Amino acid sequence: MLNLKKIIRIGSNVVDYKMGIAGAFVMALVVFLINFYSTNNTSGSLTAALKQGIYTFIFGGILMKGCENLATKIRIKYLALLASVILPSSLTLFLTYELHQFKGTPKPIESTLPTLVIIPATAIWGYKKRKQSDIKLQL
Repeated sequence: MLNLKKIIRIGSNVVDYKMGIAGAFVMALVVFLINFYSTNNTSGSLTAALKQGIYTFIFGGILMKGCENLATKIRIKYLALLASVILPSSLTLFLTYELHQFKGTPKPIESTLPTLVIIPATAIWGYKKRKQSDIKLQL
């Protein structure tokens, strides 16, 4: 039987927990504020924020781990950094837009725009992880 520590350790191969938590807080706050200021409905805004926080924790954590893997596993540095930004960001924007389209969000493009913050985040994260990886290889 797997214990919780082992599950978390195995999951850390696929999910970056710290980045998932940070992204969840940021995106949940954004969603809460957008919903609250447009509807003045606290409970509905909290529900939307909670759903967004959970979604961002899971998929944001997976995205950032993927970014890290691309940045550190591809040998040619500029290709690694380019891939670590373009691939995860494009996938996230596409999936977010499609989800909003599918669920019937009244303004799917506007609902997708906050996701654009992921692009500089993946650039910074990919560069940071590549730099750490290069330093380890030099030792």
